[in-house]
Amino acid sequence: MSILKIDMSEKKVVKETFPKDKIVGGRAMIDYLLTEYGSPTAHPLSPEAPFIAAPGLLAGTSAPQSGRMSFGGKSPLTGGIKEANSGGTAGDKLGRLGVRAIMVQGKSDQWQTLKINAEGAILEPADDIVGMENYAACEKLRARYGEKISVIIIGPAGEMKLANSTVAVTDPEDRPARHAGRGGVGAIMGSKGLKAIVVDSTGVPSRKAADPDAFKQAVKTAVQTIQDNPLREVFNQLGTNVCIDADGDRGSLPTRNHRHGAFEKRKGLCSNTMIELNNARGGSMGNACMPGCVVKCSPIFHDADGNHLTSALEYETVAMLGANLGIDDLDPVARMDRRCDELGLDTIEVGCAIGVLNDAGLFEFGDAAKAESYIEEIAQGTPMGRIIGSGVTQTAKVFGIDRIPAVKGQGIPAHSARSLKGWGVTYATSPQGADHTAGVVEDDPLNPVGQVDRSRMAQISTAALDATGLCMFTFLAGTPEIIASMVAALYGVPWTAADFEELGKEMLRQERAFNINAGIAPQADGLPDWMRTEPLPPTGAVFDVTQEEIDHLFNF
Repeated sequence: MSILKIDMSEKKVVKETFPKDKIVGGRAMIDYLLTEYGSPTAHPLSPEAPFIAAPGLLAGTSAPQSGRMSFGGKSPLTGGIKEANSGGTAGDKLGRLGVRAIMVQGKSDQWQTLKINAEGAILEPADDIVGMENYAACEKLRARYGEKISVIIIGPAGEMKLANSTVAVTDPEDRPARHAGRGGVGAIMGSKGLKAIVVDSTGVPSRKAADPDAFKQAVKTAVQTIQDNPLREVFNQLGTNVCIDADGDRGSLPTRNHRHGAFEKRKGLCSNTMIELNNARGGSMGNACMPGCVVKCSPIFHDADGNHLTSALEYETVAMLGANLGIDDLDPVARMDRRCDELGLDTIEVGCAIGVLNDAGLFEFGDAAKAESYIEEIAQGTPMGRIIGSGVTQTAKVFGIDRIPAVKGQGIPAHSARSLKGWGVTYATSPQGADHTAGVVEDDPLNPVGQVDRSRMAQISTAALDATGLCMFTFLAGTPEIIASMVAALYGVPWTAADFEELGKEMLRQERAFNINAGIAPQADGLPDWMRTEPLPPTGAVFDVTQEEIDHLFNF
């Protein structure tokens, strides 16, 4: 297995062997490489600040749902360490090719595409796709490099180096619909002059395990465990958008700029409505976003004319571009999702940024046409578009808004912290900024007692899971012995559930140390003050986990 080190200034690609006994991948690889090679004080978009792409430890194997890829560097949104991961097909292909990570430094004076295949890796000019939106650019790349490639790409937002830009990865239908969305990773990639990465593993078989029999048995156990989980069927049939009703019922659905926890018009956004529309229009539920997916939770949504509109219309998008903006119609939400996919924008951050404009009298809740027009301003690169494209914190600063739904500069996602207090602790303390995937906590949601301990455990296990490339919807984080058995058999090392836990702890230590050295003090671990004083209807909850308890989360 190897690391590709890319010097964009010199247009050089160096392939280095990665130590066999170093069991890091995905998010852990980003933490490791940033600790070894990154400067916490460097500007996120400077030539010295690396952009890193890393498949997980199990990538390129038959392990179920193990193809998620991590992308990261120093975030232009938070100013700290950032990892965002995505589904798609590139992680599996890179794993087959033996690529453990791609580390990009320097800055090219012309836009480049990095081509990776069994023969090696090379930079090639990307002039003819610069300025193109993601779908059209991917079609052009397939015409040039072949139909069996995977594409990792930034859209116009990443080219503009907007702090809310994403990295897109093509899905099994070759659509750039899977996004590493949070933290502005698209801007980091764009700052290098790297427009796209093309991965072709044609003719390359799956990775061979050091202990094939043990690995086969471990994979079988993992698959059966996923299939036996009752949540598998729920997510397969209803998609992640099932949370519209779940969060609405418990009062944790962000509505009208996080001012309410339930949306009275949510029926227009819920999974049953999505299913009805898909049945009438030819869309579908239960699609896979990567090879080897068992759960298959992604919907493909069609427009009123029966044409494909967007893939992976997920809960976070529907909530933040729907309920949070007071919009109760899936069609404009789906159109906005597609535009964000084309431009390379995080839908959570866009929803937060447009939402706060209500406080400045620039947006009326429920005005879908205005919300869509703001996204078009981002596409056009207007001053207003660049403001919104820089995220909710910058948008609020420009317009003098003091009620900002963000932590460490990153917008708060679609599970309200006041009614889900354990999740709120995760938002407050994660080195990644407010992130719904950094540590899910749903137990005893309105009770502040014990939530710090729950969040600590969830963040440790989630970090380690992100290192493997396994999707969180494998639901395997609670059975680390199953994950450890796959890693041990693949690498031929004595790796246990205790090692899985220690990996997660070390990752969080590295991330926190990077942030402190970058100037993000421990005092940044907290939610906005207004969340402690402003009750959230209908529960009437405020965030009342004590700051003293929160300050002890990293005592491990």
